[in-house]
Amino acid sequence: MDTYELLKTALNVSSQRAELISSNIANVNTDGYKAKRIVFESELKQALESNGSTAASQVKPQITKNASTSIKDNGNNVDLEVEMLDQAANGLYYSALTAQVNGRLQMMNMVLSN
Repeated sequence: MDTYELLKTALNVSSQRAELISSNIANVNTDGYKAKRIVFESELKQALESNGSTAASQVKPQITKNASTSIKDNGNNVDLEVEMLDQAANGLYYSALTAQVNGRLQMMNMVLSN
């Protein structure tokens, strides 16, 4: 898998994760709502370790829902503190990815300029 393609995929996953976290937060008081998560990085790591970059290009983000737990009496399992923490971590992840892309593009620009 090409590095730029991997960065593009990771940025898209981070964007999807931000939308999902926002949805979880918006439904914090909805009866029976179950928090959703996006699983990607662990699947990517496993694919890279087992089959290298060929399998990594096949990895797609998976949306999971933990339907077995309830934090509130109404069946809702959204923990606002967890969601806010995930939102902050995802923001840092996105910032790190954009820094990587910017650094690579600056390097490419420098090479092309000389």
